[in-house]
Amino acid sequence: MAFTTATVTRVEQGNKQFQGMFNDMWAATLTVNPASIAAAGEDTATFTIPGVALGDMIVGYSSGVDLTVDADVNVYVSAANTITIRISNLHASSALDLASSTWKVVIGRPAF
Repeated sequence: MAFTTATVTRVEQGNKQFQGMFNDMWAATLTVNPASIAAAGEDTATFTIPGVALGDMIVGYSSGVDLTVDADVNVYVSAANTITIRISNLHASSALDLASSTWKVVIGRPAF
């Protein structure tokens, strides 16, 4: 059943909402098109995000596709200027076929 009401009441942009927890932040929009992932297999892709460094945090991500209970996703900074998305298929006998989609990733450099 759909929500009776779904209204956006407030949106903030910038790093004020984190009250100085991050020295710098990045918002990235990516196109992710994984191959068919065999049962118990995984697919990994790297993306260049200029300026990110090891120690930076993935604050959150939106996959843009329905990730079933059979998918496990890890998004992390893997090297200077690079983030990695790894999708693992947790199903023991069926392949996982995800459609190409737009993902949004927020990365922050901790101030602490």
